[in-house]
Amino acid sequence: MNEYQEKWIRFRLIIIFFLFVFLLTVVAVRAYQLQILDQTKLVRIAEKQRKRTIKLRPSRGIIYDRKGNELAVSVEVDSVYAHPRQISEPLNAAKILSKILELDIKKLLKKLKSPSPFVWIKRGISPSQADQIRNLSLSGIHFLKENKRFYPNSDIGGHLLGFVGVDGKGLEGLECKFNSYLAGWPQYLLVERDALGHEIISFDTLSLKHPRGQNLILTIDLTIQYILEKELQKSVQQAHAKGGMGIIMNPKTGEILGLALQPSFNPNNFRASSPHIWRNRAVTDCFDPGSTFKVFLAAAAIEEGLVTPQEIIYCENGSYQIGKKVIHDIHKYKHLSFAEVIKYSSNIGAVKVSERMDAATFYRYIRGFGFGEKTGVDFPGESPGMLRPYQNWREIDKCSISFGQGISVTAIQLINGLCAIANGGCLMKPYIVKAIVNENGEYLKKNQPKVVRRVISEKTAKIVTELMKLVVSEDGTGKYAQVSGFEVAGKTGTAQKFDPTIHSFSNSKLISSFMGFVPANDPLLAILIVIDEPEGKGFGGAVAAPAFKAIAQQALSYLKVFPQTKTFCKPILKNNRLSEKPLEELFQASQQKQLFSNSIPDFTGLSIRRALQVAKEYNLTLHIEGTGRAISQKPEPGTPLKKKSECWVIFKPVM
Repeated sequence: MNEYQEKWIRFRLIIIFFLFVFLLTVVAVRAYQLQILDQTKLVRIAEKQRKRTIKLRPSRGIIYDRKGNELAVSVEVDSVYAHPRQISEPLNAAKILSKILELDIKKLLKKLKSPSPFVWIKRGISPSQADQIRNLSLSGIHFLKENKRFYPNSDIGGHLLGFVGVDGKGLEGLECKFNSYLAGWPQYLLVERDALGHEIISFDTLSLKHPRGQNLILTIDLTIQYILEKELQKSVQQAHAKGGMGIIMNPKTGEILGLALQPSFNPNNFRASSPHIWRNRAVTDCFDPGSTFKVFLAAAAIEEGLVTPQEIIYCENGSYQIGKKVIHDIHKYKHLSFAEVIKYSSNIGAVKVSERMDAATFYRYIRGFGFGEKTGVDFPGESPGMLRPYQNWREIDKCSISFGQGISVTAIQLINGLCAIANGGCLMKPYIVKAIVNENGEYLKKNQPKVVRRVISEKTAKIVTELMKLVVSEDGTGKYAQVSGFEVAGKTGTAQKFDPTIHSFSNSKLISSFMGFVPANDPLLAILIVIDEPEGKGFGGAVAAPAFKAIAQQALSYLKVFPQTKTFCKPILKNNRLSEKPLEELFQASQQKQLFSNSIPDFTGLSIRRALQVAKEYNLTLHIEGTGRAISQKPEPGTPLKKKSECWVIFKPVM
């Protein structure tokens, strides 16, 4: 071997040496990277490959009514699952389980033959089903305790509450709107793989520190909700109607005390009803309000000084032409005061008043009462209604809107606008969630009454209230809404529905409604009843007003509000027209003339309750004989008072 060959061999050895050094360095660097730098990341990946979790239903928060009654709770139930590898006879198991659990046998058999170590058979089964399966002792069939949503009052409040899906997520109603608060933190079932890659189920569950969701306290009163649902259902059935809506609110605060729809559904078994029934149509769907809208026209016109209750309006004997359109009244009238226009619900009278108001002003008041915009109520899917800009109105549009056609509103908008009249002129923000609290009862969020804006003056609101009282008088359109012992302010409404098949308003498909508040001069309840497509002559006064009466009577009795005894006299007329002074003011004025005088007051005509109140104000000992109304007294009215005066009063029933 010559010198050249030796050098070449040494050179190749050096190259190989450095190559090995380089490779060892690369391995060392890579090992350092994997074992030191990327350790945490790789451990996490390994854990993912070795373990997986199966999400279980969380325990959702409780929904309460305003008095602490449970409306929605989470209860612990059995869910059944299978470990397919442990099932020796899948066909036999499928036949037995499908019969007990009412499942499709083909789909169930496919699950039982799955290569997966874990398959759900059915979640949230009944105790009797669980007992039947346990007694069979089927291999590979196991149970897990999960939380299932339960609504203890069945279909009462179904549209309010909504429901949750199989994964425990809210899908409708308050369950959906407040899902982020109600949803608890989930629990997980752990599944691991052995060295051969076979999956092993661990029966331990993994959970976070706070497994349960937050609780909701609603403004709803369960008893009032029940009264509303019962009477609404009765009215819909009696009218053979397509459906109905009802809302009860506190007009002074904006609190929703009850909200119901027909047909109803049971959230415990919501799949038994079609999806369109689940929707809370009182918030999501629009309709023409009909003559109920005349009270908002009246408020706007009176506030602007365009009309007075006594002003006489010629109602054209029932037919009034505007351009190519003709406006009709149900009954033919010639001359009516504006008070009577509201009382008898004259479309022509309303149109003639609207003609005095420019479109921009009318539009401003309509928007002021909350129409054409969302109320902000805490329900999902609220609609703003339909109100076109006044710049696009034709003359006939403004006229038709004056009696509630050509404008679409939601039920929540309509009753909220009514509340603005009832409470003295302020539009409130309606709400149904009173508070959100944690499991320790600590408040996380608390809603308070909120004034959105003042729409009309208190004086105008009182005048409109007096007009609405006439509607519920003996010969008014809302006479069937009279509540014994209470003054009611209300308005009837009957609107034609638009029929897309004929591209016009239908003469047979109607929406009948009645809205009102009681007691009229110090309202506690505002109630709206809407009946969709009643059969026959479904006028609001005949179809919806009786439901208002029944609901108001029962709700006031439940709230322990006693009948009023002041105003049993008939309306005072001037020249056969309504006196401009409200009856309540006239009554108070007559009493104030006597109050704090030094003589015995006149008890004639008073009830026992009112007589006792007056006697107390005069520090007078009263001796009562009989029942009903006071007809005579001794000493006579005007007799000077002494330090310890007594008075004997005889009462007789009013015939």
